[in-house]
Amino acid sequence: MKKEIFLVLDIGTSSIKCGCLTSSSDILVEKKEKFPMIHSGSSFEIDVVIFFDIVKNLILQCLSEKVVQMGKVKALLITSQANTFVPVTNDFNPLRKGIVWLDERAKDEADYLKAQLPDYPKYSGFGQPLSGLFASKLLWLKKNEPDVFQKAKYFPLINEYLVYQLTYNFYADTTSFGMSGMYDFVQKDINGKLLQILELTTDNFPTIEDAAKRGVLISKEISKEWKIPYRFPVYLCGNDQCASASGAGLKDAGDITINFGSALVLFSITKNITTDLGVDQIAGKYPISDDCFLLNYEPDFGIVIRDLKEKLFKDGTYNQLFQTYIDYPEIEERTPDFLDNDLEFNTGKEAHQFCASIIKYYVNQLKQHIIGIGQKVCVNNVFLSGAITKSTVLLQIIKKEVKQTIIINNQENAGLVGALNIYLSKI
Repeated sequence: MKKEIFLVLDIGTSSIKCGCLTSSSDILVEKKEKFPMIHSGSSFEIDVVIFFDIVKNLILQCLSEKVVQMGKVKALLITSQANTFVPVTNDFNPLRKGIVWLDERAKDEADYLKAQLPDYPKYSGFGQPLSGLFASKLLWLKKNEPDVFQKAKYFPLINEYLVYQLTYNFYADTTSFGMSGMYDFVQKDINGKLLQILELTTDNFPTIEDAAKRGVLISKEISKEWKIPYRFPVYLCGNDQCASASGAGLKDAGDITINFGSALVLFSITKNITTDLGVDQIAGKYPISDDCFLLNYEPDFGIVIRDLKEKLFKDGTYNQLFQTYIDYPEIEERTPDFLDNDLEFNTGKEAHQFCASIIKYYVNQLKQHIIGIGQKVCVNNVFLSGAITKSTVLLQIIKKEVKQTIIINNQENAGLVGALNIYLSKI
């Protein structure tokens, strides 16, 4: 009998990973491509046709490996960034480029929804409507691109768009869709008041079920195109932060994972949905067990750190970048709202002090987030994940500033392992 192999897709903000794993979480093959984001000012978009081509290419690269061909694919598991969506026709043809969660154009719409939905924190998993949410962006689309909005039959999130292209079925999971700002955790359905405001119905949205509950076979067309003599099911395994937390080792209430990705995310398990939330906190359904989660985040951490590295340490290393924090302990923190022309310095010392001030801001925010989580749960172990944790200097800083026990598992591949954990928890 051939060994069972799981294809796993981890769709992050900066990259798309595809791995082939055994049921014991051994990674046989791992491929990665840059997430094809188009950035201009406050606009962050994606061509979903190009996105789908990249995904297909990654999957085919993995399937072509000899170690994979010696086994048999049991299932394709998908975990994905939240709030990135595309309006499509009845046949799922995109009507415009997709809008990425980082996009900040819907600030006015978020303020409008805040006034219209005074009880929003009691059921939504958010302290208030935010410009990055699917709900706010849908209203922005309705107001600013009415022709597109009226022509659209569906508004799939990026993981939902992908599974439709693979299976011809439109479905979602409560973890990913629950982070859209559209979901009501009390009613366990799409929020009716939001549907009224948007003049949409539940027919415009997918069937929503628990993560990894529904598995739909890849289409005959995909099976033929990929030259696979059999069809395997596709499962949605929740948001990428949930998967990364599980893959990093999170198991019990009180444990925290800190994921250093495009966003800096602190993730913890709670027994019930949290309603007293700040603007930098999200609550939702944890895809493993009947528990919920509490998530604190700094949305631009990885983007800012990568920008500093490429602009000021182009031929250097992340260790050299983080070393500035240690070299200049007296420097005041600075919020990371700088422009490119702010990165022009007369001396290397000035550049290094600037980097130290930005890193100090994130370190201080990290400590405040841990304090905030500690007010809601008793903090125990802290797990780290994300490729940047390979920086020994960053680890030195974290171990000095964070007082809890630090555990590192899987690092940049925590999302792949976590998606498999979520699937295995349901069988």
